[in-house]
Amino acid sequence: MTRATPLSSGAPRYFGRFELRQQLGQSIASQVWVVLDSHLQHEAVLCVPRVQPLNEAERELWMQEVQLGARLKHPHLAQVLEIGVHEGWPFVILARGDWLTLGERLAEGAPLTAQEAAGIVVDVLDGLAYAHEAGLVHHDIGLHSVLLDHSGRASLAALGVGLRAGVPGQPRRPLLDLFGLRQACERDVLMVGLLLHRLLANQPALDEADLGKAVARVGNEIVRLPWSTPQALPDPLRAIANRATDRQQRQRYLNARTLLSALQRWIKTHTEDAGGPLVLLLDRLNAVGTLPGRPGTERALVSSLSVETLRVDDLVEVVLKNPAMAWEMLRSVNTASFQSPGGGEGATTLSRAVVMLGQQGIRRVASSIRAWPGALAAQASLNPDEGAAAVSVLANELRRHCIAGHVARLMAPFSIQDEEAALAAMAQSLGPALTAYHFPEEALQITRLMQELPPTEPEGRPTPGMQPEAAVSAVLGVDMDDLTAAVLRHWGLHERLLAAARPLSRSNPVRKPVTREETLRTVASLAHELAATVLLEAEKQPAAVHLVYTRYTRALDLTPKECIQNLELATRLVDGRRRPEPVNPA
Repeated sequence: MTRATPLSSGAPRYFGRFELRQQLGQSIASQVWVVLDSHLQHEAVLCVPRVQPLNEAERELWMQEVQLGARLKHPHLAQVLEIGVHEGWPFVILARGDWLTLGERLAEGAPLTAQEAAGIVVDVLDGLAYAHEAGLVHHDIGLHSVLLDHSGRASLAALGVGLRAGVPGQPRRPLLDLFGLRQACERDVLMVGLLLHRLLANQPALDEADLGKAVARVGNEIVRLPWSTPQALPDPLRAIANRATDRQQRQRYLNARTLLSALQRWIKTHTEDAGGPLVLLLDRLNAVGTLPGRPGTERALVSSLSVETLRVDDLVEVVLKNPAMAWEMLRSVNTASFQSPGGGEGATTLSRAVVMLGQQGIRRVASSIRAWPGALAAQASLNPDEGAAAVSVLANELRRHCIAGHVARLMAPFSIQDEEAALAAMAQSLGPALTAYHFPEEALQITRLMQELPPTEPEGRPTPGMQPEAAVSAVLGVDMDDLTAAVLRHWGLHERLLAAARPLSRSNPVRKPVTREETLRTVASLAHELAATVLLEAEKQPAAVHLVYTRYTRALDLTPKECIQNLELATRLVDGRRRPEPVNPA
């Protein structure tokens, strides 16, 4: 079949009553022109497919889809003025007004900032998600089908217009069943990912300007943002863009809403003057509290508070097994409203918080904490399967949280307080615990992205999952350590704890700490990494523990036996077992 191109340079200057003024762009599936309507004497935008429908049935299906799309009313879907057919060629007319295509905007020369690029793609996704939820697919997203107004807000144009040459004997626009519709929607989202790549890199992915052609190559070829972009890109935004075009279909955003949410979170945390990453959590923290009480800890807390003489050490032991209580106590005594003028640095240990609150204050804090599983109970009742998975993820995170605190307390050298070490280690896993509780759906996404993918060939190797940092950024649009630091700072906690709450990089060797602050952070990171091994499969734990020991042995003068025994003891103390599960050295 020969592809017809009636609007090429050799075409007449008129398409029906429309005088052709300028071609704004084209792709494998459609082309867009500025035209003058000779009847109304004003400029308009003409959108036509690149190939002519083969028969009346195919043209009728095209008309139905485009007409349905024209009925959709959304701020980020361009409004259609007219739908028609001229000499067998279906077309769509849009208002020209002050609109520029995204291609025209880029041709002006100045590259978009990261915030501008993300904002445009968010607008496109907002309109696209609305269309997908109405059962419609765009088919042909590109620089020519995105319109910008004078303020830089974007609208998606030419919904359903694109047609391209297909397999001989098969229609170019088949009727889609649910599976076909889902695949077509995923293709749209992948095209948006390529669009985001184009805007951030200021060059097309795979050196292919036509996104319709590039999308067919993703999977066989790798698409990653180059490090030499026109401007430095924040890691979370880079992770979002790379996930949107990931080689593995399972790792990509499979619907417009998930990519939209990630970008919206990134924009929110990077454009607001105050709050930063904290803005993601503030409303939730105020509405449902920080964390729910850990299951099985209520009775021990009640028993500790029921005695006439409060034993500080006994209460600290109980509270260290209940992160919700620990963090709420620290938040309470470090807020500006609690402290008196000139009152010092507040509390950096639970013992200090106990003394400052007193028995009545501790009872008041305990009464404000929701019983397990807190706000997740509603989700579990609405969706039992996902709700149960979310509760399980949170339970595992809180268990790891507590084990990290106990390991740090056991392994703290004399130069630092064991309680400060415990809180620093717990702080390093605070972000994942908050995410599991306040963003349960996103937490499950993060878990899936980090999972190893099965081999694609019988004797092939499995594909590693995403690194935790990249998975978090790709889903939440924010760095987890930044989120943790923002929450701790919001609670008024001391800068020493904030510095120790940021884990050491796992890609760099661990250096021997020199100062007290460096020692605190290093011990907390050791405990954090050891505690993470308890969530692994039993056969993988010994090797993982040995790897952690190897990283820290010179910095902290460790022995394998010390790491293993302290991890066993911490796990036994948190789980309440009489006999620990053995962890053998690698």
